[in-house]
Parts: sequence; structure tokens; C-alpha cells
Amino acid sequence: MLVAVISDIHANLEALEAVLEDIDRVGADTVVCLGDVVGYGPDPNPCTEVVSKIAFACVAGNHDYAALGLTDITVFNIYAREAVLWTRSVLTEANRDYLRRCPLEDAFLGGWLVHGSPVEPEEWNYILSVGDARRAFERFDQALCFVGHSHVPGVFDLDPRGFVDVLQAAKVSFETDHRYIVNVGSVGQPRDWDPRAAYGLWDTEENSFELRRLAYDVQTTQRKILAAGLPEFLATRLAIGQ
Repeated sequence: MLVAVISDIHANLEALEAVLEDIDRVGADTVVCLGDVVGYGPDPNPCTEVVSKIAFACVAGNHDYAALGLTDITVFNIYAREAVLWTRSVLTEANRDYLRRCPLEDAFLGGWLVHGSPVEPEEWNYILSVGDARRAFERFDQALCFVGHSHVPGVFDLDPRGFVDVLQAAKVSFETDHRYIVNVGSVGQPRDWDPRAAYGLWDTEENSFELRRLAYDVQTTQRKILAAGLPEFLATRLAIGQ
């Protein structure tokens, strides 16, 4: 089975549409989402509606919870807080209900899905270092765990000796006696200095993962952000991938 793994859409409809076109082009069998459907961007309702229709499974992200009033936004930076408050003001009740039903973690085809980390997922921890990854590996039993949250793609590889390595290859063939944590990057707000939308393809038959990058209409998203009265920084950062 070919599984498209998307994350951190952040209400960026243009990026989501570009990714979905590529998913159709490669013939993925299903889609799973790792959360943060909303936040930062100008199209929370259309993005939530699309995800609710196309995602076989979707876990909640911190911005989804924030839009529902379920997490503390005082720890958010000023731009994120302003976007959360705006999102709360426009999100429809049907889309609130959908996001509210998304679990914090989920199992899928022998893999584990979580937005930030399986270490206290409700605390929205990041997996940024080998130490973070080592702690995370202790909290799930599956060979694979897919995460987002940092907006930076990458793979942590735990070998049979207990050694954790960081893999940056665009395509990874999984070894059967290893375990992996895979960050699929961000559809709608990449932060690895590459402004193209990111998502992953998990091939369960080949036992492999491929990171995909797609250019999209950044200027249209930027214009929408400004028209909505959201902070200008949220528009400018999209052009540089930060």
C-alpha cells in the first residue's frame, strides 16, 4: 500500500491543493494526517473540510487544540496567538467538531501516528535531537512512528545495537531490524529554508519512505493572509521556508 502522510497544513489551501494533486499523480492508496490542519494560515475551514474528506486517519496538533481552546496559548509567540484567536473567530462548528474528534495518537498499518512526540503527546514535545528521539523510541512499540510539529523533515534510525542515527536522505529504505521516527515536514509552512510544500510517501510493500517537495502558489496564500488581517510576518516567511 502507498500511504501519503501529510502534516502541518496550517490553513494553507494552495499548498494543500498542490500536495493533493501530487498524491493523485503518484497513485497513493490512502492519506493520513499528523495534525495542525489549522493555525497561521487564511483558510482553516476549507483545509479542515478537505482533510475530513480525504484522510483515513488524522491526529490532533497543538494549533488544532488551540483553535478549540483546549491548550494554553500563552506559550505561543505573538504571531501564533493572533492567528489562533482569528481562527477561533472563523472556524465553523462542523469543523470544530471534526478537529475535536481527532485523537492525540493513533495506530495505522503497524505504524504509530502522533503530531509532536509519543512522549506526553498532550505536552506537544518536539523531537529535534538524538536524545529526544531516544526517549521517544521508548514510548511506542511499532517499528515506525510518523511525526510533524517541527516543520523540518528528517528520519531518526534506531539500530539493533541501540545506536540512534539521523538520516537526511530524500528516500529511505527501512531495514527490518531497525526502528524509525519519520518527520514528514510541513505542507503549509516549511521551516527548513525550502519554501516548497513537503509531505511523505510510505510504501508498505517496499518498506520505504520518500519525502516529496512541491512548489505552490505562495503569492496567493500571502495575499489571503494579509487580506484576513493576519500578521505580515506569517506571509513573508512562506517565501523563504522559515
